[in-house]
Amino acid sequence: VAVDHGVDVQVKALFEQVEREQGRLDVLVNNACAVPEGLIEAAPFWQKGLNQLDIMDVGMRSHYTSSYYAAELLNKSASAESPALVVHTSSAGGRCYMHGPAYGGGKAAVDKFANDMAVDFRPFNVACVSIWMGLLATERTLLLMEAEPEKYGFMKDMCESPEFTGRVINALLGDDKLMDKSGQILVAAEEAVAYGVTDVDGRQPPSPTGMLGHPAQANPAVVE
Repeated sequence: VAVDHGVDVQVKALFEQVEREQGRLDVLVNNACAVPEGLIEAAPFWQKGLNQLDIMDVGMRSHYTSSYYAAELLNKSASAESPALVVHTSSAGGRCYMHGPAYGGGKAAVDKFANDMAVDFRPFNVACVSIWMGLLATERTLLLMEAEPEKYGFMKDMCESPEFTGRVINALLGDDKLMDKSGQILVAAEEAVAYGVTDVDGRQPPSPTGMLGHPAQANPAVVE
């Protein structure tokens, strides 16, 4: 289904279609993101365009919007034996300086969405987590490495396929202790080791935490 995640009415219509055609929703993966031109330029934020804030719209805001319109259907579909799951894809940029404050702020925000949405979802047995992905071998990344191998070629061994995160999410869905992880920021590469999951080529992608730091988990206090 083609959806512009910058247009709320299209997102709302998507979940109405899911309910009409399927009657349930077991997992929502919020991964839509507008990657602005100039994102990886090594320059202070005021020398980059205000288009860097696009990642706050289709990225941070669209994660919230999709969760908002999916919530009632997820709640209805979940059960004690089979929790539903919401995943916000994120990165270590929410914890360290990466590509500037717009990118970092967007990733930190979706990590916090996982913390806080988990509190609201818990009575309905819906788990909510954020997953830090590593460097993804997307078409765009591969083209960049091919165009400037002297600058970016070293990154090839660090990459993970876009399918890798999906494999980790599938393993999470099969975990009978899934609710114990609700509200946490997880690292895909580390969860993969725990679940015995490999990438499509059989490799075990490296965790970025040794270089970029570990997630900051939320304080368990709840203020209504």
